[in-house]
Amino acid sequence: MNAPLHTPSAPERDGAHPAPSQEFEAPAIDITTIFRFLRRRWTLIAGVAVALTLVAGLVVLQLTPRYTATALLLLNPPKQNVVDFEAVLAGTGNDAASIASEIEIIQSRALAEQVINSLGLMNDPEIAPVDETALGSGFNPRNWIASLFGSKPVMSKEELDARRLNGAIDQLIKMETVDQKSLTRILEVSITSEDPKKAARIANALADAYVTGQIEAKFEATRQANEWLAKRLDELGKQLQESDRAVEIYRTANGLQASSGVTINDQQLSELNAQLILARADSAEKQAKYDRARQILTGHGNIESVTDVVQSGTIGALRGQEAELARRQADLSTKYGPRHPAILNIDAQRRDIQRQIGAEVQRIVGSISNELAVSKSRVKALEDSLNQLQDKAGQNNQAAVRLRELERQSAANRTVYESFLNRFKETGQQQDLQTADSRVIGHAIEPQTASYPKTAKLLLGAAFVSLAIGAGLAFLLELLDNGITTASRIEGVLGLPLLTSIPLIPMEKGANGKPMTPQDYILQKPLSAYSEALRSLRSSLALSNVDNPPKVILFTSALPDEGKTTTSVSFARAAAHSGLKVLLLDGDLRHPSVHKALTGAKSVEHGLVEILAGHCSLADATEQDSATSLYYLSVAKGTVNPPDLLGSAQMRRLVAQCRDAYDLVIIDSPPVLPVVDARVLAQLVDKTIFVVRWDKTPREAARNAMKELRQFNADVAGAVLTLVDTTKQSKYGYGDSSYYYGRYSRYYSN
Repeated sequence: MNAPLHTPSAPERDGAHPAPSQEFEAPAIDITTIFRFLRRRWTLIAGVAVALTLVAGLVVLQLTPRYTATALLLLNPPKQNVVDFEAVLAGTGNDAASIASEIEIIQSRALAEQVINSLGLMNDPEIAPVDETALGSGFNPRNWIASLFGSKPVMSKEELDARRLNGAIDQLIKMETVDQKSLTRILEVSITSEDPKKAARIANALADAYVTGQIEAKFEATRQANEWLAKRLDELGKQLQESDRAVEIYRTANGLQASSGVTINDQQLSELNAQLILARADSAEKQAKYDRARQILTGHGNIESVTDVVQSGTIGALRGQEAELARRQADLSTKYGPRHPAILNIDAQRRDIQRQIGAEVQRIVGSISNELAVSKSRVKALEDSLNQLQDKAGQNNQAAVRLRELERQSAANRTVYESFLNRFKETGQQQDLQTADSRVIGHAIEPQTASYPKTAKLLLGAAFVSLAIGAGLAFLLELLDNGITTASRIEGVLGLPLLTSIPLIPMEKGANGKPMTPQDYILQKPLSAYSEALRSLRSSLALSNVDNPPKVILFTSALPDEGKTTTSVSFARAAAHSGLKVLLLDGDLRHPSVHKALTGAKSVEHGLVEILAGHCSLADATEQDSATSLYYLSVAKGTVNPPDLLGSAQMRRLVAQCRDAYDLVIIDSPPVLPVVDARVLAQLVDKTIFVVRWDKTPREAARNAMKELRQFNADVAGAVLTLVDTTKQSKYGYGDSSYYYGRYSRYYSN
């Protein structure tokens, strides 16, 4: 399979890749996402749905058929009232609570027992099956022994009959269903039984028993009400007479006769209280006027601010004379000096006028004082009278409290007596006019088809439920899928571009009759999708840095068995087959596998460790692939501390020597997570290729491995998906090239 050619962006050419997200986030759910999910998991969903539906069908076929008969009841039918009053036993209401109450009455144990007795259902095995164990309990030795130890007494025949009757009532209630037809006062009384005739017979009997029970209950209630009302009326009549007599006696004894509903004392108290309010207001006004006048006389105000002074004619005339003298004094002052006799005469006259004004003010203040004294005397007299009336009113009020109590008792007794008298007359006339609050408007008929089981609906429901269970199971498996399958997941989890996707090779045999390995398949099938994917990888690496293409490339993975060695060997052979001088270096000193992948042999005489130790040269340890011009350097012996050896100066010199001698140097390293070797080797190469096994490498492991490589500043060119199942991958999305594999597969020759 050929992945689309990846052309890295500018940041990628510099070795920078977008940071991976903390967790792969699936794209928003849309119709295409749902379609791809169903395409991947349709076999599981369909299998679960079919299997569960078949099981449900087998269960439904084993069910015993039952028939449902329904009688219709109308609550509160229209009535022709002979008398216009409420019944003693009120009819059913139209609200939801009232209708629900009637439904409970129909489903009551008392009504069920009545139907059982009227129809003789105690002999019906479906209603009252015979309890063989209970009937024979008196003859069971085990019960004798239990009775001796007091653990379980033997039941008598009456107890056994009562137990069987209760069981029959419970069974009939289970068979019964009462429903209200929407927005109506019609009740559907349904009975479900194995016998259709019996179902109709019981439904009709139940409806008739309910209607008859209503009439009987009303007759009984009316009779009891009449008896009780007659006895109660005698008692209430005596109480009413005694309470009326007590009211009149008390009113006369305490002088509480009233006019227009108000006592004489209350009228006087109201009038006197009004006069006192007016007198207090007048006294307060005179007190304020007097206080202001006294304040002015002491020199703390203008005398003209007092109303009586301003309105005084005498003071007004004196003020006019004073003004005239002031004018004359002003005229004389322009001609004479202040000691002139005329001016001195005017001053004397002005002083005399001011004395007269002061005397007049004193007189006005005295008048105000007299008025204040008179006002206070009037207030005092009114208060004394009011206090006397209040004392009298207090006594009357105390007496009125008791009077009102007696009046209330009398009124209450009269109300109760009249109410009972009216009800007694009504019930006496209504006793022979009782009718039911409901009637049967539709008798149950024998059903022709079974109501249970509803095979079609049950099977359809089972199919939907089974389909939902299958979809839920498939969705759960989808959530538990921890593998990496698409380019978007590569980018989302690792923050790396997908360089190529290497497909699985077909199971074919080579010339030796053995299954063909991928590294041999690339030579035998140069035009296959597998070969094209490796060429695409080489092109992506070449374009990752156009000015200085990488020459030393490291292949690594997160975990073992992810196709890393197979990919590096196949990539090296493909590059060598294209004419490049390529060296494949086995960097896994712990578990070397390059030599075995190329030759099938397990060991060599000289290898990488010997070169680094100085025991041989690069030329002595390097071997050439028998099928191509590929050179490879294997590992003959391991070492105690591989990281120190791979990070040594000798290793750096060896890599530099290989860079100069070869067009392309490929290093196959150990996985990243188990050991640190790959992180050390990543410091020596131009680019690192991260190998991910399709749908097998856990996302968390791949993410942790990339985190380790980034901490060592490894220049990771991108990721490669290996062992890709193109048929399955095409179901994961439109963006991956595998989706279109069927369209361009004719370009390959597998």
